[in-house]
Amino acid sequence: MIRTLYFLFVLFGCSVNEQNTIEVVQSERVVELQKEGVIIVDIRTPEEYSKGHIPGVKHINFFESDFLEQMKGLGLDNPMIIHCASGGRSGKASKLLKEQGFKKVYDYSGGFSDWNSKGLKVER
Repeated sequence: MIRTLYFLFVLFGCSVNEQNTIEVVQSERVVELQKEGVIIVDIRTPEEYSKGHIPGVKHINFFESDFLEQMKGLGLDNPMIIHCASGGRSGKASKLLKEQGFKKVYDYSGGFSDWNSKGLKVER
């Protein structure tokens, strides 16, 4: 009986933890996920965004008062990669989104600085 309860706890505990996990990714994984259709959301300011951005991203300024509403417009069930300039805001935003019920959130911790330094394609 105790073994069965322990097994169920481990089984369901792991799946719940995995659901609540924010996966931190690097540029190589971002490229793969984008090819799979995962939404990339650039949460930098308009000034930062205008200096260059990853092709095909959605731009939603983290500092806008309706940030969460705009994000929810993309769909709670859609997996998405969140990135900023270098990882500070994306970490905060990723945590906030998970708390709001978003199912799969990736945090591109290196952000646009990492992307640009690796010579990956940039739109202006």
